[in-house]
Amino acid sequence: MSYRSAFFHAVLLLFLFLSCTAPRSVFANKTMFIQATLNPTQTRQDVYVAITGKIFDTAGVPVSNAIVSIQVTNPQATSVHLAVAYSEPNGTFQDNFVIPSNSPGGNYTAYLVADKPGYDTARVTLGFSFASPDFTLQLSKSELSLRQGDVGNLVITLLSVRGFKAPVNITAIDVPSGVTLQFSAPVVTPSNSTQVTIAVSQTAEVGNFTITFLAVSAGTIHTAPFQLIVTSGPIQSVYIAVSAMAAILVVVAVMTLRRRRRSQKRAAVEELLRASEADKGYVATARVIARLEELRAAGQVDESTYQKLKREYERRLEKSK
Repeated sequence: MSYRSAFFHAVLLLFLFLSCTAPRSVFANKTMFIQATLNPTQTRQDVYVAITGKIFDTAGVPVSNAIVSIQVTNPQATSVHLAVAYSEPNGTFQDNFVIPSNSPGGNYTAYLVADKPGYDTARVTLGFSFASPDFTLQLSKSELSLRQGDVGNLVITLLSVRGFKAPVNITAIDVPSGVTLQFSAPVVTPSNSTQVTIAVSQTAEVGNFTITFLAVSAGTIHTAPFQLIVTSGPIQSVYIAVSAMAAILVVVAVMTLRRRRRSQKRAAVEELLRASEADKGYVATARVIARLEELRAAGQVDESTYQKLKREYERRLEKSK
């Protein structure tokens, strides 16, 4: 082995020795961290969102010129915002975006990823909730009592929540027969009202009924129950009283007629008996039997009395021969 060859091998062995014994951190990436906050602010209709943060290493030293990728997803996991920010010399960064009022309500998620050559990738996830604009349904009264033939009123007010301004259609379901509802404005924009006129006909059913008011707008539905109590009207009360009186008069008339017929029957039988007592001869008895048949045919003597008298007069007729 020549001197040069021996020297080359020695240098190579020294290099390998230094490579194996050198600290690993000489070749590894540094570690950095993301510290961030997310601040949503509700405006009249939309939501203004501000993301602020800072990037630093393990020693707390700010990391500048780091690339921060930002992705925001809605409750359906659909991206609604994509952005890129760069850290300042002091390590800070920021990003702003707006969520429109027609966005779905629910939980939103922001994913932040920081990269810089010589550093490991840093990640952080932030979340916030967004409530979409809405409205509420308010009744001026929850219950109303009306007689048959009467008319009443109530007011329905729509209140805007978080800037809701879309038109709302108002209707009613489960309206009882004989009752009609009329809206002064069937379409209302919050925050406005509509007056409902409730008319109960003379023939409406008496009872307690639950009417449900519906407010519908762009897939949003709100309901409000309302109790309607229908009582008997004055005409109905008079009709019932007259009907009851007429029924009583009919009963009295029937009973009077029956008593009169019974009196007439007794009178006819008594007359027949007086005639038979006055003359018990053959001819007189035959006339009594004939008169008895006439009374029977006229319905002025009942069957049992007829049979009894007929047997008696026939025996008397036999004796008088």
